[in-house]
Amino acid sequence: MRSSVPRATDAWVDLALACADAFVTHGGDPVTAGRSVAARCLHFGETQAQAGMTDDELTAIVQAVGRGLRRHVIPAVVREQDLPDVETLSRAVQELLLRIVGHVRRGMQAVLRLHALSPAHRRRALTSALFGGSDGPGLRGLAIACGIDPNARLTPVVATASGAVLDAELRGHDDVLAAPRPEEAAAPAAWSDDRVRTLAGADIARGPSVDLVSLPEAVRLARATAAVAEPGRPVTASVDVLARLVVASSPVLVDLLVDRRLAALADLPASRRSSLASTLLTWLEHGRPANEVARLMGVPAQTVHTRLGTAKRLLGDPLTDPDVRLELLIALRAAVPRWELETR
Repeated sequence: MRSSVPRATDAWVDLALACADAFVTHGGDPVTAGRSVAARCLHFGETQAQAGMTDDELTAIVQAVGRGLRRHVIPAVVREQDLPDVETLSRAVQELLLRIVGHVRRGMQAVLRLHALSPAHRRRALTSALFGGSDGPGLRGLAIACGIDPNARLTPVVATASGAVLDAELRGHDDVLAAPRPEEAAAPAAWSDDRVRTLAGADIARGPSVDLVSLPEAVRLARATAAVAEPGRPVTASVDVLARLVVASSPVLVDLLVDRRLAALADLPASRRSSLASTLLTWLEHGRPANEVARLMGVPAQTVHTRLGTAKRLLGDPLTDPDVRLELLIALRAAVPRWELETR
């Protein structure tokens, strides 16, 4: 064991307990038990290799563990549980140990291969994986090899305007991971929107705060956010445009919501249906009184009051149920552009 790894003893104990629990949970089947702890074993191997553990040292550990199992653990279990078939249990435990070691060794080898690369190549491999949608275990090893904490919290940043790129002041910052594409990067989650926007030198979409291993999924969400961002808005956060993201991500689901929530408007004249829906959408999106909605839309306040009253009578009051409000917001976000186009 390498004690230079943070909480090294705890990590070893946690791994041993997880493997033992998996063996019991899966009825003593070493195949399924080994599969269930594979990711944990890979990570253990990655961290130990990063700290300098060699394959010979791993072999010595395995031999010591094997002796302990044969001489102490298995006989004690057999006595306590009154098990008649000692050989079957012994073979199953030994097979599980070999599978565990195989996963640990693969984690170590992955890190060692990365260490053979230059620091610049390791960094490039990490950013290519992060922004190309790689898997979690591979990302963890890449981050460790680059000397980056895989639990660091980051937010993906994407320029929203067509053809825009992020300024070198942002992409070149030591705490920022610059993507292969010049319009993308990952900034520390603790940075404020104003700071990121200033360094970026362009209007941006900002994804959720995630750990490094989860960044590929957050990058996809940030790209989708950039696609639905309003032109000229300095910072568009994914959490602020959830309805638009749902509309853009699943047309079939959205059509179901439109049919379910807006069926009462289907038989209205096109112009009236469009005006009612757009007024209700503006009111739901901004969450402001009718008088302010009227100013936003450039229509008389009484018109907005009348439209909202009609919409609530036909569709129900969306404020009485949060789920209904969200579904109605998504349905309106999809339907209003269609209906306005029909009216024009």
